[in-house]
Amino acid sequence: MERQRLMVGYDLCADYSQISYYNTEKEEPDSVNFDGQNEIPTVLCRLFSNGEWLAGQQALKAAEAGNGVLVRDFIVRIADDPMVDVAGERMEKAGLIGIFLQKTLKALETVCEGAEVGFITITMEDVDLAAADALKRAAASMGIGAQLLALESHRLSYEYYALSQRRELWTHDVGLFEYDRRGLRYHHLSVSWKHHPPVVTAETTVLNQYLDGHELADPVPPEMDRQFLEAIKEVSARRMISTYYLMGEGFSGAESGKSWMNLSLKQLCAMKRHVFAGQNLYARGACYHSFDQGSFGRKPGFIAANAGLLTKDIYLRSVHKHAPQKLILAAAGAPWYSAVSRKAIIIDGQEQLIIRMRDPLTNFEQTAVMTLDALPQRPPKTTKLLIETSFRSETDCHIRVTDMGFGEIFAATGKVWEMHFDIGEASEASGQSAKEAVIEATIPQEVFPLDMKMSGTRIFSLEELCWYLSKNVYITTYDLFDEKMFFWMDKITGSHSLALALFNYKSAGKPLKEIVRLLLNAVDYLDNGEIARIYNKLTEMEHQNPLEQMRLAADNYNRYGHYMAALKNYHHVVYQMTHDYDSEMTRQFKADTWHNMGMVFLRLHNIKCAAECMKRAFELVKTQDFLAPYMYVLELLGDHEKILTLIRQEDIPTDISDAILNRYKEAEHLCEHSEENRKIQDGLTLGNGQTTAKYWDFVRDYLDRQKKNYDLT
Repeated sequence: MERQRLMVGYDLCADYSQISYYNTEKEEPDSVNFDGQNEIPTVLCRLFSNGEWLAGQQALKAAEAGNGVLVRDFIVRIADDPMVDVAGERMEKAGLIGIFLQKTLKALETVCEGAEVGFITITMEDVDLAAADALKRAAASMGIGAQLLALESHRLSYEYYALSQRRELWTHDVGLFEYDRRGLRYHHLSVSWKHHPPVVTAETTVLNQYLDGHELADPVPPEMDRQFLEAIKEVSARRMISTYYLMGEGFSGAESGKSWMNLSLKQLCAMKRHVFAGQNLYARGACYHSFDQGSFGRKPGFIAANAGLLTKDIYLRSVHKHAPQKLILAAAGAPWYSAVSRKAIIIDGQEQLIIRMRDPLTNFEQTAVMTLDALPQRPPKTTKLLIETSFRSETDCHIRVTDMGFGEIFAATGKVWEMHFDIGEASEASGQSAKEAVIEATIPQEVFPLDMKMSGTRIFSLEELCWYLSKNVYITTYDLFDEKMFFWMDKITGSHSLALALFNYKSAGKPLKEIVRLLLNAVDYLDNGEIARIYNKLTEMEHQNPLEQMRLAADNYNRYGHYMAALKNYHHVVYQMTHDYDSEMTRQFKADTWHNMGMVFLRLHNIKCAAECMKRAFELVKTQDFLAPYMYVLELLGDHEKILTLIRQEDIPTDISDAILNRYKEAEHLCEHSEENRKIQDGLTLGNGQTTAKYWDFVRDYLDRQKKNYDLT
């Protein structure tokens, strides 16, 4: 049974923490109870008896009973001191956060048996680089990767919550009063509809001059009501506010109507304003963020313009579904400490990357150019690069690019290029250069190859598969699209819908050309012209007679080193073209068949049979294209008498015969003085001596080099 993947919001605070998940039936977040409570004390207790950890109320009870040591304050001031003292032992706060998260997230099983985290957003009052690093390491220790995790401050969670409500609740500005023992604070959201999507800015006002939190120990309701009324008047003056939210210990009971507020509540509700009270706004706001990111991977319906957030989209111009697109490396409105991305691209002749920065408020663009010096020389569209983006502050961007090669077809060098730049001081953008757009590539979920039986090539990505098909149209058959490919495509590359579509096409008996076109159109790699050429070649192959198809199969076996299979097919073709298909096949087709079969015999070192095949080819089509191979094979046999007889009988001009034989001698000379031949001669010398171990090392090395001859490269 497949486990349910929940979209989770987690409010991690120094005193109490809260968990929520997105209830798809209600279409809104719901709170998760831990030990029967929504608010979980942010404490741990390590038992003396067995070293086991307890969290929340269980930890408090165990410590109170003297059964263990209580640990607090492991989420605060991480930058100042990343360690905390536990009964004389120094422990990392990141590790303790991981333990606390692991223990408390087990509460998700009360929602649904076997439930797991599909995406989690952790929100804190403030997040700095040290806290972000600790949270990422804590999540990683639980098996929650960076792609399933988002970090944000309470301010951003508040914005997510407020702007995920009905539109009439944020037609104008929105206000949040937070009141606890630290005092009264007001968070104001200004919503600007001059842009699309709307731009939201937040500001916080401390109102401790009215209520500083000490009065909660000995409350005087009328005085608290009066002071709060004055605070409301101060922050709401000359502002159009649609909704107020109240949260914190000071407003407990307000949601049920049991509160000290009287005149202040009337002021809040004036002008038909909406007022809501509750204690889990931040956890629910984080949950809305998880739902957006985890379920749809979509941007929020607003742009946040707060301190601590990126002010610009960082992107590359790319091609998606054969149309211009932006490949976002970091999005405006994202917290800089969690704006980390890993993207794979394929370049097509570029020697530099143009990184663009766009301010969504002004549409002003800037660029930073990253030169890819000493880039490995490869054919077009066969260099995949991994681009990793991170930030050290709101403006300090770090780009790291790594050469990933192109699977095993073109090996990766691992070369790395890095660049730091200030997104506020980059150059003003100019027009698009001719070679700017890149191809967004897939990153397989696992490193597991798809083996191409004919060639022995191992394919690791959808782009490599498209390249392979484009270079090997004539060996593309219906059998290639089998269960093994569909499994690889579904489970390894994560392309479930594509695998299903191809399976349905094949099950419906669609022609091979339609199946191939579906695949090529679904993957952003080949352009429309390249796809059309492959489609036309497959159409031509459909109209070939059986003998042409068999010769094509033999040629492919020959190309990839399956020589015995090639000979079997060539023999069948030779028999048929001299009997049943004698009148249908052209002399050129017959000559090509004999020549190709001769090449197979040559590779098997059967030179006599190779000579007979080359002779048959030349007798059918007497051109230099067939004369030269025939003479080369006779030279290999050392049969100079036959060469002279051939020249005399066919009346071959001296300049032509001399040119052919001179090319042979040049090749022979190059071979004799080549590095490869030197290694072979040295190896044979070892074989004649007593150094057996070194000889077998030579043999293994020689065989490894020979295997490379059969690689696609």
